[in-house]
Amino acid sequence: MGLARNTLVDLKNGLPPRQLADRLHPRGVVFIHVPKCAGTSIENALRAQFRLSRFMIDPETSFSATRLYGKSGQHEKLMQASELRRHMLHYALASGYKCITGHAPLGISTIPEATASHDFITVLRDPVERFYSHLRFNQTDKSGHGRITLPVTEFLTSPRAHVMGNLYGKYFSGLPMQADLGGREAVDRSKQQLTLFSAVGFLDRLDQFNMKVSALTGKKLQPGHDNRTIPTPHEGSDDLSGFHDQIEDLCQTDIEIYNWARQEFST
Repeated sequence: MGLARNTLVDLKNGLPPRQLADRLHPRGVVFIHVPKCAGTSIENALRAQFRLSRFMIDPETSFSATRLYGKSGQHEKLMQASELRRHMLHYALASGYKCITGHAPLGISTIPEATASHDFITVLRDPVERFYSHLRFNQTDKSGHGRITLPVTEFLTSPRAHVMGNLYGKYFSGLPMQADLGGREAVDRSKQQLTLFSAVGFLDRLDQFNMKVSALTGKKLQPGHDNRTIPTPHEGSDDLSGFHDQIEDLCQTDIEIYNWARQEFST
């Protein structure tokens, strides 16, 4: 990745890069970006405030790297890429980057080991709404690594749909990608880890989240409206109106995590 994405520089002032970053940003921030939860806007706003010490974990690049692991199907590559992004998060923390963002799942010990230097933040969205948006995006994004070409009836019975319905378990439980991300352990671990976050926001209450993060970082967070999924139907895409019950069933454990989080972090 180039300097525009990952930056840790000393501006020729004689200070080692990490020492300069520590001076400019006493505490770092890690934004766990769950797909289709307004994360691109928040990610860009944060990176604008940490220009000298920022690390973005890029999903396209991590997916491209999976070709080095040998041949496998798209779903297997997506899981490999997710595991790689977890390792990249740990690498970025160890390297001293102050602003770390991206689709990076937590490890079981990530926050306890890094909380002395970094605040962890995230935004959640109603899981069924998120699923619709995620599915529609991947149906219509012809160039992306997550492109979905299967008919909805076939996709909704696939292993990938199961993971898409359990993204909170995937990103917050700390469990490996081959675990049951919708099981009881994933739910309980996700709740436990979310209690360690410095700010948990919700898509329908972003103003409250922005205020919390601004207070944490001492920098005013002003997200735009980047990477929105266009809600109108597209040529070649399926009508999703008849699949609500099936999608809701796929999202049951994420719904539990989300409803718990609304009670825990809404004040």
